[in-house]
This record gives sequence, C-alpha cells and structure tokens, in this order.
Amino acid sequence: MTLQTDTLIRKQFFISPDNIKKLERLTKEIKGSSAAKIVRDAIDSYNPNANMKDVEQNELVAIAQTKVKEAIEQTENTIQIVDTCLENLSKRKL
Repeated sequence: MTLQTDTLIRKQFFISPDNIKKLERLTKEIKGSSAAKIVRDAIDSYNPNANMKDVEQNELVAIAQTKVKEAIEQTENTIQIVDTCLENLSKRKL
C-alpha cells in the first residue's frame, strides 16, 4: 500500500494574508479537510482554459438559487404572519 505522503512533493508558496484567513476559515468549515487538501483540491479544479461564460453562468445560477431559496423562506414566514393575523381577527369577531 502506497502512503499519500510517498506521492506528494513539498512546495512553498507565498500567499496573501486574506488567502490565509480564507484558508483557515475553510479548514474550520470543511470538517476533515486540511489546508493542504483544500489547496490541492483548488489546484485540481483550476482550469485556465475554461470558458469564462460557463463559469460566469454557473456563478449566476448559484446566486439565483440562493436568492430563490431566500425568497421562498421569506414568503413562508410572511404566510405564517398573515395566517396568525387572520386567526386573531376571526377570534375577535366571535
């Protein structure tokens, strides 16, 4: 069995303080992932030849999905408030 450390090569890079903060945040958010694994995954997913329109479209779809989820949640909360108000009004009429 080959250990992962047998196939990895140590490299040193300079990165900005903002990137350090982001990397530290990601290691806390993604359980079981080390900073090195996150960097390796980022390198694996990087494709300089990717069509930027596809990347931008994927980002826009992700933003739209988030906004739709937020709108649904706000609508559900509003429906609950309206239902409560209607119940209170119907109780007053009795």
